[in-house]
Amino acid sequence: MKKINMHLLTSRSILAFHLAAQENSFTKAADTLNVSQPAISHGVRQLEERLGVELFERNPQGVVLTEIGEKLARRIQRGLAEIQQGLEETLSHTQPEKITLLVSTSVASHWLMPRIARFKHLYPEVQLHCITQDTDQGLQESRFDLCIPLGLAPESGFQRWQFAEEVLTPVCSPEFAYRHQLQHLSAINDIPLIHLEERYNSRYNWQHFFDDCSLSPHSARGDETYNDYSIVLQAAMEGQGLALGWQHIVGPLIQQGKLVAPFEQQIATNQPFHIIAPEHKPLNPNAKALLDWLLNEMQ
Repeated sequence: MKKINMHLLTSRSILAFHLAAQENSFTKAADTLNVSQPAISHGVRQLEERLGVELFERNPQGVVLTEIGEKLARRIQRGLAEIQQGLEETLSHTQPEKITLLVSTSVASHWLMPRIARFKHLYPEVQLHCITQDTDQGLQESRFDLCIPLGLAPESGFQRWQFAEEVLTPVCSPEFAYRHQLQHLSAINDIPLIHLEERYNSRYNWQHFFDDCSLSPHSARGDETYNDYSIVLQAAMEGQGLALGWQHIVGPLIQQGKLVAPFEQQIATNQPFHIIAPEHKPLNPNAKALLDWLLNEMQ
């Protein structure tokens, strides 16, 4: 095999050939590089003259790679892919990798924010990008490293890890509990309830609670409904009614005295919350560190 002095070849001529081979067009290659079509044609011709072969068949309809041109195009494609990977690996050592966590507003506000300083202390080099989204629609198309869905974890397309059991209990402000003398579940029929607007049939609501506790259907007089669980909790803390509290979210609010659980009744649904990640995307070390931290914090 003949040896070639690479210094005699220009990167411009190799790049012109590579793009023309990809596009099967000198014109489209010129548009990609933002140069004139003759500049691409000249670069390819320069490479052909240096190698002593024809890389394209030229005809009035356009250009087509020759057999030897196809072989060279494949090798250059592999070589450029290797160069790109090397450059990206080098760049990753100079820029912190951003980890995207997708969660609901309520989880972000009441569970994550009080704890996030501990994560930053343990992993100061990790750049965390937290996005709040109060819907599970479009998860397949969303870009994230980790997500805690509102509803049940999707059956396919994602890795998943159990985050928290679903345990619920009614909650309200201390003042509301005192004013209505809440001691027995039967009192629920005489007080306003705060509802979360149904988006997922898979999650628990007040009707489920009435059924499980063998209570009569509740009159809607004075009830309020919101489509954001953070607002549901805010309304409960302001004494507007009784809300269903997911234990992993309302626990800190109860500890702080902002909410109380006036009844001993707790409902465990056996439908846990999960953390999910795209199935086709292996977790990088920073995403794995965040996952382990989330699971440990929940424990």
